[in-house]
Amino acid sequence: MNVILNTGRTVWQGQAIESGKDLQMYVDAAAICHMNREMMDQMGIEAGDNIEVLSDFGDVVVKVVETHETLPPGMIYIPMGPWANRVIDPDTDSTATPRFKNIPVEITPTAEEVLDMPTLMKVYKKYS
Repeated sequence: MNVILNTGRTVWQGQAIESGKDLQMYVDAAAICHMNREMMDQMGIEAGDNIEVLSDFGDVVVKVVETHETLPPGMIYIPMGPWANRVIDPDTDSTATPRFKNIPVEITPTAEEVLDMPTLMKVYKKYS
């Protein structure tokens, strides 16, 4: 399914960063994808299932959570962090900040596991 990805800070992700990026708490707070129930139903997935997110810039596996916020149809949200960074455009247009919003991605259910942060940082794939 083709959707638009937005990223940003969350309270839980910020709290987990302070505790330690190598802890499961950080994975649980940042390696997730917020989705509307309707989109989950369309894809035949449930909260806790894993999806692969693929963009022109990379790919990542994250866990699905049902959003508590309203998301427009066709939009997903991944908290800022190493997992979101795998699929965002690294170009900063000389601003020192990459684009964290409105990224076209493809999402598919997967049996692949979500990587912890140290393992994720060791995996490198070059996209063009």
